[in-house]
Amino acid sequence: MEDKKSCTGPLMIALQYNDLFDLDSVSTSINTDALPKGRAFTFIKAVQTVNERLLEKNKTESLLFEVILVAKECSEEIKLKIVESVKHYGLEIGKFFFCKKEELINTLQSNKVKLFLSTDKNDVNEALHSGIPAALLYDQADDHVLNQLKVIFSGDVIGFSEDSFDSLSDFGFSETQIETFKAAKICMKEFAILIGEMRRKFGQENSPLCTCVLTSWGSRNVCASALKTLREWGLDADVAFCLAGAPCNPILAVVKPHILWDGGFHNMRDLSTQS
Repeated sequence: MEDKKSCTGPLMIALQYNDLFDLDSVSTSINTDALPKGRAFTFIKAVQTVNERLLEKNKTESLLFEVILVAKECSEEIKLKIVESVKHYGLEIGKFFFCKKEELINTLQSNKVKLFLSTDKNDVNEALHSGIPAALLYDQADDHVLNQLKVIFSGDVIGFSEDSFDSLSDFGFSETQIETFKAAKICMKEFAILIGEMRRKFGQENSPLCTCVLTSWGSRNVCASALKTLREWGLDADVAFCLAGAPCNPILAVVKPHILWDGGFHNMRDLSTQS
């Protein structure tokens, strides 16, 4: 019951600037008024919608999303353009951190980040193994702004027990992959608790926050175990998908999640279905 106590502060999420803005489409000499929108743009807008709805319900609400932006190894010109572009688009970014590549983990830890989002799988894995909650920022290429923040939790990661994780080696998963799954489950708990508390502030209909469970590899029992574990953490998922080895992409294309917290299972479907 202690896990479900009320949170009294912001839910801190960290993004990298090259996910928020599309630097690949601009020249080295940046003369544009603002940087082009990147993959994380719809995520930021959806987060702001959730915050607005929470404040409509309670003007003194403290459990809100706070987004910080981290930039690694960028020029002074880019730094200035990042800040200007955030202001240009009216994005609510709490803090900016410009650091060296090797300082990323320390920056996330010192700011007590509850979730680090990135399209870089290596950065996500490094954060997870450092004890920092981290997940993939799913590619939201559409330019339209979604009014609902969608989070997918991996039923494979949550539903497997410690013994079940160890048995995955019999199906071709490496020790490194299994350790990543274990780290992801440990890191996932606190975020799921906070999201559950936030989700309960809205009704079943017209909620700006939607949570899903996607079991891509495990059986129905694994999916059921994941749903039970989430409920114990205080989160009742809105939707559950049990694919049992079927391709994930058709579901992801329909759901269009902003956050895909899967610990790498989604990228290993081909390996697991061959076993």
